[in-house]
Amino acid sequence: MLSIHAYYTESKVFIDRKKEYAVGEILTAYLNADYYTVIKEKDYVNRLRNLCGCLMIYDDMSYNHITNYNSAVYESMRIFGQINEWIYTLPPYNKSLHKPMPELEYFLNNYQLLFENPNKNVSTLSYKTYHLTKFTPEKTENCEAYYRELLIEFEQELHKYFDVYITFLESYIAVFEIFKPFIDVYLHCRETFLSSQEIADVFDRFNRSTRRNFESITCQMKSFGYNVITDSKGKPMLCEDIVFNDLKSFLFYDFFKGISINYISNQCKQCGKYFLIEGKYFRFCSNPVDNEPDKTCRDIGSRRRYDEKCKNDPIWQTYNRAYKAHYARYMKKKMTVAEFEQWSRFASELRDKAIANEIEYDKYYTLIRK
Repeated sequence: MLSIHAYYTESKVFIDRKKEYAVGEILTAYLNADYYTVIKEKDYVNRLRNLCGCLMIYDDMSYNHITNYNSAVYESMRIFGQINEWIYTLPPYNKSLHKPMPELEYFLNNYQLLFENPNKNVSTLSYKTYHLTKFTPEKTENCEAYYRELLIEFEQELHKYFDVYITFLESYIAVFEIFKPFIDVYLHCRETFLSSQEIADVFDRFNRSTRRNFESITCQMKSFGYNVITDSKGKPMLCEDIVFNDLKSFLFYDFFKGISINYISNQCKQCGKYFLIEGKYFRFCSNPVDNEPDKTCRDIGSRRRYDEKCKNDPIWQTYNRAYKAHYARYMKKKMTVAEFEQWSRFASELRDKAIANEIEYDKYYTLIRK
């Protein structure tokens, strides 16, 4: 139910042929969602595993198992309802799920013969149309063969039902316990795009430094091939046509696809939200600032960062003073536009050489002030 059918072409991914995303955009949305704390605090994964066991029907069920069955059904339904709310707010499901997830109550009604039902006729294996809202399992000692087969099917299908939600939660948790620390601590360690060799190095160090790492993720695909779809203008595109079994598999593939083309998530150093870098490295996002809607985090953050460099770094401080002096000459028409632009390029290159220790500071100081 929560598999993902994706079509990749260049820096874009189309879900179910229709909804277009940039590579890395969906992971960025999950990084900005705030459900992780609730999922961990309420231990939803283990609770669902335990509840799945509570809903099994088997020989010699205890009295407590039978009497607590209905409450376990409705506790499960409450948790499923909460998870469904999250699923329908997160991509790609908020655009690709065209019908509601089947409710547990309706699933159990497909197996009415296993539950007490005043309208059931056991001798003829039939029952009148009646929607159960209270679930009390029947005792199964000395059951006929058809009950045995039905019990086996029920157990298999119940596990599948719960696994859909458990797998989604595990995928969501992986975003914050694997992808996020790798992005924050390793991928942006130099605050610039890393070379392929550097990426290999940080990937290896990350996998060796923590138990929760990418080695624990297996990218599971139902199918992989190539197909032609059309864009919004009707133009054909040759795409990788992939059906992913689950969200985690999709995010895993999408993430490393993004790294290969410099489409990666980054946390804005101004507002703290994650944004997608698309080919050009930025430290700040382009979202409007709350109290200054005409300015973006990038406007304010870049200026603040520049001011901090000029205050604390003698190389940047010298560059800033020289820039102001030459800009003043330009404003007084002592330099032409072409001359000022030529000097600006020269000064930037000289500053970068000084930062890289390719030129001594004293020589840099003398040259940039000319």
